[in-house]
Amino acid sequence: MFRSIILSKKYWVSVFLLGLVFIIIISVIGYLKNYGGLDFDTFMKERIYNGLWVRYVISRIVGGLIYGMILGYYFELRKRKLNR
Repeated sequence: MFRSIILSKKYWVSVFLLGLVFIIIISVIGYLKNYGGLDFDTFMKERIYNGLWVRYVISRIVGGLIYGMILGYYFELRKRKLNR
């Protein structure tokens, strides 16, 4: 069952969508927590101009991928068990 889920196209579509939603939500929450509002100048200075943007982007992509894979697998497994 694991292999059939991993090779499914629907699984990878759900991984992408869940990962994208995760990246957006976590980025907004992190931004509001760290900067407390609409302080784009400080964000740009700390993340972009200091060269930390690569680390920031890679951490978001890896986190979104892992989150999407876990939840995507859970939803596909649950859907297949209900259809039995």
